[in-house]
Amino acid sequence: MKLPGEKITSLSVCAAFFLLLLCTKDAEAALGVPRHCTWHGTAPFCWPSCPYGKVSKLESKCGNNKLFCCATGNKWLCCPQDLDITPELAAAIAQ
Repeated sequence: MKLPGEKITSLSVCAAFFLLLLCTKDAEAALGVPRHCTWHGTAPFCWPSCPYGKVSKLESKCGNNKLFCCATGNKWLCCPQDLDITPELAAAIAQ
């Protein structure tokens, strides 16, 4: 809430955003890192990489799409790096 005569500056907006990140229980989610596992790689030529904050748990020629498999390379199942999950469970819940 703005008080009479008070200016809102870009610095105060940045400070408020920074405090929001510090106070957020899940800072990665606040920064836009999805909290689920996803397949990466586009058939037929697959050279995937995991997005920021994620690591590869499993590689597969087809991933969860059996119609579009890789002729070269593999699709990667990428999960949040702090998610303690087996590759099998990650594949079962992947989007």
